[in-house]
Amino acid sequence: MPATPAPVPEVPAEPEPVAPYVEAAMARKRMPVWIIPVLLFLPLWAIYYVGYLERPGGEPEGLLFEGGEIYAAQCASCHGAGGGGGSGRQLNGGEVLLTFPAEGGYDGLAGHMAWVINGTDGTRANEGSAYGSPDHPDGQRQTGGFGNMSGFANLNIEELSAVVYYERVTHGQLDAETAETELRVLEEFIEHREEEGITEWAGETVADLSTELDAARAAVGGGGEAAAG
Repeated sequence: MPATPAPVPEVPAEPEPVAPYVEAAMARKRMPVWIIPVLLFLPLWAIYYVGYLERPGGEPEGLLFEGGEIYAAQCASCHGAGGGGGSGRQLNGGEVLLTFPAEGGYDGLAGHMAWVINGTDGTRANEGSAYGSPDHPDGQRQTGGFGNMSGFANLNIEELSAVVYYERVTHGQLDAETAETELRVLEEFIEHREEEGITEWAGETVADLSTELDAARAAVGGGGEAAAG
């Protein structure tokens, strides 16, 4: 009987070569599990952050914010949402400050407020045919020279002060320092009227308002427009 041949040991097959990109991937450090929810949250955080940056300056309850809401509801239909004008005069691009300037011998803040309170007819009755700064590049504005402006004496003290401030800052493009000064003056003006129990407008003239605003300017440390002479 022939001898049984000795078993031939099996030689293990050599492993197939690993592609370089697979080897690099295997050598790379694994992403920790905790970072996955962080990555999922990042897009939400980015949306929130961009929204935060785009929020308008100032607090929602501030005069500028309030004035913007009143302007949209009461003024935009005539002057345009962006102040570009329509049936009412253009306000934007600094145009409103040419009529009611923030400096010089004419008290532009008082004049602006008086014009919004009284409108065309009330201004003509209280002040005459002209309004605004006599130094306007196109000559002093004439009542009725561009449609008929309604008076807004129905707005309370704070509301009217707010919309005037909004127009001066947003459309008039007041510089930051002057805007801050006018804000403090108007806040003092509003507070004084509230303390005196004055809640309604009574056809105030530029001179009337200039006297009150000068008192407010003095109370907050001066600055702002000088009273009209």
